[in-house]
Amino acid sequence: MRYLTPVILAAAIAPVAASAQTALSTANYVQNFDTLASTGTSSTLPAGWAISETGTAADGAYAAGDGSSNSGNTYSFGATGSTERALGSVGSGAITQAQYGVLFTNQLGSTITAFDIAYIGEQWRLGNSTDDGLTFEYSTNATSLTSGTWTRFSALDFLPAVTSGTQGALNGNLAANQRSLATTIGGLSILSGANFGFRWTDLNSGGNDHGLAVDNFSLKSTLATGAVPEPATWGMIILGFGAMAGAVRRRGRVAQRVRFA
Repeated sequence: MRYLTPVILAAAIAPVAASAQTALSTANYVQNFDTLASTGTSSTLPAGWAISETGTAADGAYAAGDGSSNSGNTYSFGATGSTERALGSVGSGAITQAQYGVLFTNQLGSTITAFDIAYIGEQWRLGNSTDDGLTFEYSTNATSLTSGTWTRFSALDFLPAVTSGTQGALNGNLAANQRSLATTIGGLSILSGANFGFRWTDLNSGGNDHGLAVDNFSLKSTLATGAVPEPATWGMIILGFGAMAGAVRRRGRVAQRVRFA
C-alpha cells in the first residue's frame, strides 16, 4: 500500500456502493462483522457500514475468502464455513483502492467531544509487499465514504503483523497474525444531529499485497458536560422566561385588585 499523507484529505473518488448513516443512540458501539456472508459474494453489510472500490474490478461487493486468493477485492475473511468474519481487502492492479468504514449520525442528545476506539487488525494473507497496510481516518462531516473531509489518525493504522515466510493464506484468528489497536481521539465537537464516520483505506502496493482486515471494532463516545444549549434549546428557555414573567405580572394585578376592593 502507498500510504496517504498524514493531512486532512478531501475525498475525490466516486463511490461504487451506496452508503447511509446509522443513528448512534448509545455511547458504546461494537461490531464483530459476524453477519457478513461466509460464502460467495454479497453487498450486505452491517447498518451504517459501506464499501468503496476503484479499479477495473470494482463492483461495490465483497467476496467471502480465507486468504488463499491473491485476487484484488474487498473480502469477508474467515475460515471456510465459519461465521466468525472480519472485513478486509487485498489490493491489486484491478482494485487500486479499497475503502470500508462506518457512518453515524449523533443521536446521543449532546455534543461528542472524544472517542475511545479499539479494533483488532487481522492478517489473512501473506504477500511480499513492504509498503502495505490499512490507513485509518475519521470525519466529522461525511455522509459517505467519499464525501466530506477526512483526517488521518496514524495511531490506528494497521500494519501487517507478519512480513516474512511463505506467501499464502494465514489464519487471521490467531494472535500471531493480529495487532490490537486502541486509542482516544479528542478535541472534537460533534453536535447532536451531526454526521461523522470512520474509514480504512487499502491502496494497491508494490509487490504482492497482504490480506488485511478489521474485526471487533468498538467505539465509546465522551459527551460534553455543562454544554452551552443549542439554538433551539435557547428559544425554548426564552419562551419559558417570557411565560413566567407574564404569570408574575398577572398575579401582581390580581393582588392589587384584592387590596383596593
